[in-house]
Amino acid sequence: MPMKIALLRRMTSPLLVAFVISGYVFLFSGALTVSAKSAADSPVVNWHPASLVSQDLIQNSEPAANASSTSAQSHKHQIRTIPYWTSSFQYQGKTYPYSMVGTNPTKGSAVTVVPALLIPVKLVLSDGSVYNGERKVRAALNSPLFHPSSFSSGYTQYGDAIQRAEFWKYTSTKSQFYHVWLTPPAVLPTLKINVPANQGGKITRPSGVVFAGIDVNYLDNQLQTYMQQQHISPRTLPIFLASDVLGTDQNGTVCCIGGYHNALPNANNSVIQTYSYATYNDPGFSLKNPKVFTTTDALSHEISEWYNDPFTNNVVPNWSVPSEPQYGCNNALEVGDPLVGVGFDIGDYHLQDETFFSWFARQTPSIGIDGKYSYLGTFTTVASSC
Repeated sequence: MPMKIALLRRMTSPLLVAFVISGYVFLFSGALTVSAKSAADSPVVNWHPASLVSQDLIQNSEPAANASSTSAQSHKHQIRTIPYWTSSFQYQGKTYPYSMVGTNPTKGSAVTVVPALLIPVKLVLSDGSVYNGERKVRAALNSPLFHPSSFSSGYTQYGDAIQRAEFWKYTSTKSQFYHVWLTPPAVLPTLKINVPANQGGKITRPSGVVFAGIDVNYLDNQLQTYMQQQHISPRTLPIFLASDVLGTDQNGTVCCIGGYHNALPNANNSVIQTYSYATYNDPGFSLKNPKVFTTTDALSHEISEWYNDPFTNNVVPNWSVPSEPQYGCNNALEVGDPLVGVGFDIGDYHLQDETFFSWFARQTPSIGIDGKYSYLGTFTTVASSC
């Protein structure tokens, strides 16, 4: 039976955008165990979120760092956050507004640089076991996520390469010098989490490999507290990096989350902090698809989704993917979700294929590179409606 991967969302606290592999997890004195049968046969859970950031707010505002005298005279709302641009498309008579990181590639060449921060996450389970993201920091820093590599859309970073390929109609012509880069991340002090027995434990996969498990709601609270205590700038992208860790939810009955990205506004919407979390795993998570969650698989998924939906509120016409039935009828512009488990390697790093904007917007022909609807060309036509 194909490995099932589902989208995790929660509505009772800030939106989490994540991908999960559904399986029953049983709690025994703080230890989590997944049997091979339950990991393969359990039903997929799909949540539909409500973003904390209004699309109307984003469309009628601009990044404070980019405020000009002209825009100030127009009294446009200013937001301290990462650089972003807004636009919209129409489909079947309905307008779909959206925002993305950087500048609009249809408007000409521009270079955007977003400061990145890398925060190792060290989990200490109740039995004393340690799962330390520090051991993967050097590998992550040297990955194509932050260092230029050869892509079909140019010699550049992974996230920038995907964006250039996604809007190739423009980045190959009028916007040839269009880029959205992340700085080499500054490494901040490690976030150490002493995980209570009722919030996590060990998860044994069908391969026999043991991972740490942690409740994603509890984890996200720790991430938010850390950003507040460290006075993280909303103009940066904080990336929390774990190692051999799987997120869980619903008291451990839903597993396993490899990463998510999120956006947190303050009370008067003058500040929006975007951030991302992902695990950098060793092999052993999946027997069916051995590279899922390994090296930069989860992190590439989340970074590309941050580029395309930084405030987790981009809504598109409903779509479904026959090969990913667990997503059901979805309307999120989350470029990694339709292609979880599909990827490619650059050196020792595994990177995920990403869905192009034209697939979601039903654009024919695609404005993507070589007329593709994903970076690898996995999709050959627009999304199926549902």
